[in-house]
Amino acid sequence: MNRNGQIVLVSMATALLALTAAWGGSAEQAPAKPKAEKKKAEAKKAEATTAKEAAPQEPASFMKAYEVYRAGKLDEAITAFEQAAKENPDHARTLQFLGRAYYEKKRYADAVKTAGRAANLDPGNARNLRTLGLAQMAANDLKSAAESFEKSAKIEPKNFWTLNDLGYALFQLDRNDEACKALERAVAVDATKAMAWNTLGVARMRAGNRDGAIEAFKKALQIDPNYAKAKAGLAMAEAAKAK
Repeated sequence: MNRNGQIVLVSMATALLALTAAWGGSAEQAPAKPKAEKKKAEAKKAEATTAKEAAPQEPASFMKAYEVYRAGKLDEAITAFEQAAKENPDHARTLQFLGRAYYEKKRYADAVKTAGRAANLDPGNARNLRTLGLAQMAANDLKSAAESFEKSAKIEPKNFWTLNDLGYALFQLDRNDEACKALERAVAVDATKAMAWNTLGVARMRAGNRDGAIEAFKKALQIDPNYAKAKAGLAMAEAAKAK
């Protein structure tokens, strides 16, 4: 394991040197491993090799586009992903990242179409569905967005951002009880996001849960004391309760 705690595959020669250093002697002086340990080590090595061979190899065109995207060159990335999609039209990751790039460029119709193709090709991938949901929400198709986020959340039930986006879409649809449930799940995963608490407070207010709304707004203000929307929401909730 390296200094960052990441597991790395080492060659037999490197492993032998590491073992030698641990025992403080030369390679010839290192004591032999018991048979059971040796078999276990060989099995782990075989398993790692099998996993590496089984891992899908990404197309070179995708990797090139991905590096450009990572560098923040959005227009160039879109061009590169479009070329990669021509070369490999059924590569879901290419389509997912192209859809995401379209979304970031505010080309929402293109984003919905492309992310939708990615989701159809790989419906078990939560990121494909979340990208589609974001594009649909940006295109003001809130019902479809909520459905996409719901599917994504079933695959990754503890993804804060998916749950938060699901709650927000449901809130926008005035499905406040459902929005509260989604947002409560979101803050259970990560209680440090003031905006999620604030949206939960508003959803609870709409659902008639004034005490719960006050609690949520106070949580938001504990995280961010200058959050103007949470301050206004709390004042409104406390005023409504006092009537």
